[in-house]
Amino acid sequence: MRGTVIGLDLAEKLGLSIVDTQTNRLLFSMSRKLSHGDPQERLLNLRNLLVEAINRYQPTEMAIEDVFLPAKTSRKTPISLGELRGVARLCAAEKNIPVFFYAARQVKQAVTGFGNASKEDVVHWIQSEFNIKVKDDNEADAISIAWTHIMMRRFELAQK
Repeated sequence: MRGTVIGLDLAEKLGLSIVDTQTNRLLFSMSRKLSHGDPQERLLNLRNLLVEAINRYQPTEMAIEDVFLPAKTSRKTPISLGELRGVARLCAAEKNIPVFFYAARQVKQAVTGFGNASKEDVVHWIQSEFNIKVKDDNEADAISIAWTHIMMRRFELAQK
């Protein structure tokens, strides 16, 4: 497996990371609020950020955290997350980048060894593994999603 993986945590705040698959080096990570209420602005901001990251880092694969909706979620939340996911998939499709999805529990299992790990455990692992200080949970999630994808692909390739 050669190249870079873009990891995305699509939420009210975007988490985005780029990890080199050969060196396991974190090349870039960020967390940013996409807009202050305007749904069209949010989608355009996501598209612009993804196009810029894709053009700059030339990722070979994209990993996105699967949608998890707590029981008391607003009716609008699934629609909003679906729109963000659609924009991400379209940006990947335009550059022929395969997209993979990982459940939050699977990501926590991959990075901490425990599927019910807390957000704090994930943040702690990311900060110690990559020797960085993350801005928030969204940035940590984006990094952990990319890392999970790299580990899963290596496992798959080792099985062949």
